Amino acid sequence: MSIDLTFIGQIVVFLALLALLKKLLYGPLNELMEKRSAKIAEGLAAADAGKEAKAKADAEIAEQLKQARSSAQDILNAAEKRAAEIQEEITNKARNEARQLLEAAHEEMEAEVNRARQALRQEVASLAIAAAERVIDAELDGKRHTKLINDVVAQGFGNA
Repeated sequence: MSIDLTFIGQIVVFLALLALLKKLLYGPLNELMEKRSAKIAEGLAAADAGKEAKAKADAEIAEQLKQARSSAQDILNAAEKRAAEIQEEITNKARNEARQLLEAAHEEMEAEVNRARQALRQEVASLAIAAAERVIDAELDGKRHTKLINDVVAQGFGNA
């Protein structure tokens, strides 16, 4: 077994080439692969953080929607309550106005009845005076006679 010089030269060249490849090719290639792995790991971490943020945002949106629905329901309930109050106020006001109108009409009717009674009394008194003047065919004092007739009429028609 003889080791030739060529074989030793090939081993030296091989080792030199191996060292050169390690320094110029494998070193930068490993460094690029490590950077790429770190970048991928950062991307995955960012994706996980994004998923967590999305889940948190979804939960927050759901809570805000729940609060908005609750608030809207409260507003709706308040509006319905106010509408019922307004309706009750309007109904009470209408009833009061109707009662006042009825009372006013009743009072006006009583006043009209009283005026009619007074007019009837005066008419009866005038007729009684005219009839008395014709029957007696003598003139009496007009004021005294009117007072006398009014007193008689008041006693006779006082309850009418």
